[in-house]
Amino acid sequence: MKKTVFVLSTTLLALLLGVVVFELLSIAVLTLKDRHYVGGRELLRREEGAFIGDVTRSGPNCQYIDTMFPHPYLAFVHHANPPCGMWYVNNIGLFGPDFPAEKRTDRFVILVTGGSVAAQFAQNYPTGPKYLEEVLNASYSSPTEKPFLVLNGGDGAWKQPQQAILFLLYSDVVDAVVTLDGYNEHYYTMGSVPLRFEYPAANFLMVNPLVDSRYDVVAGRWLLGRMVGYLSRNRLLSRSHGAVMFVRVLRSAIERLPAAGGERKTTLQSIFALPPEWDQQKRAEWSLGQYRKYIRSIDAMAADRKVFAAHFIQPCPAIGKRLTPEERAVVGDLSYAADYARMTDSLLGLRRDGTKIFSLLQLFHDVDHTIYEDHAHMKKDAHGESEGYRRMAIEMARTIAAEWGLKQRARN
Repeated sequence: MKKTVFVLSTTLLALLLGVVVFELLSIAVLTLKDRHYVGGRELLRREEGAFIGDVTRSGPNCQYIDTMFPHPYLAFVHHANPPCGMWYVNNIGLFGPDFPAEKRTDRFVILVTGGSVAAQFAQNYPTGPKYLEEVLNASYSSPTEKPFLVLNGGDGAWKQPQQAILFLLYSDVVDAVVTLDGYNEHYYTMGSVPLRFEYPAANFLMVNPLVDSRYDVVAGRWLLGRMVGYLSRNRLLSRSHGAVMFVRVLRSAIERLPAAGGERKTTLQSIFALPPEWDQQKRAEWSLGQYRKYIRSIDAMAADRKVFAAHFIQPCPAIGKRLTPEERAVVGDLSYAADYARMTDSLLGLRRDGTKIFSLLQLFHDVDHTIYEDHAHMKKDAHGESEGYRRMAIEMARTIAAEWGLKQRARN
């Protein structure tokens, strides 16, 4: 009996010592990597991302995937069903006011569409400020003299052609459309990136993983997402650097898994496969051509519906701002700068054909303090106010006012 107790006690002590050593080593490695100490809770928050952190406020045990709902045309939206649904999603599963079934006569309705940055910009939380709507109503009169109403047509991980599809669905009930994108899209304009970035339809994996032949990878990502969410909400483990290290090692291992074999001939990869003889440059050119096609399609539909249109390439940390140490700690790898710049130049070339497209890359060139909260999203205060999104709203309102001929309101 004494021997059994001794063995168990020794084993327990050894395990405890191993955990302590692993935690200390993790603190040392992560501190060296970031060049300064960062708490475990903050590191896990960065792993989760700002947009996902906002969306998963619904409940302590709810993860991002628990809020998602499959959509027949848009891949996925969100739901309001208990226990993890968000009570404030609208009638089509997005954020903000309901989308109308017919054109409103009491408002000048603008659809803002894009990915998670567009969703936050158009406001994805019920108590936050509606940046563009507020700026427009305070400074300009609409073409119909009715107050502006901005519909939120953005969501996390969305990329073209989801914006084009959304506008196609609701082009007959809005007066104007504004796209705000570029960051999500730049991945698939590089020509040699994973499928989940290269093709928007791959987002469907997040709500229907069985369509992919790589079961191991999909299951791993699903498990990893749940693990990060759980760790972030656990009082003890959320402070552990060892937990952060484990998440990063697991993420790296999952992404290195080879594609699963088998006899399946139709997979998501095969449906969207490009000719294998194409080199990276040709793949990138083809992808950019698709991006330009979606923008032109939106413009063609807007012209047919007599709807105003404008397109904005969103700012990114890699270009146009002197980053603060706080920003450098959260923005991630910035090696995409050259690709993003090439993509922007290509898209701005559409202006030669009359497309109203504008770059916001230099919006923060004169800002020396912290604007970015992570790899793409703007920092917000406790009340939801964001200097970054407010600056974007002012610049975008000024641009569309000039392009659409909006009259400036007289100052009181």
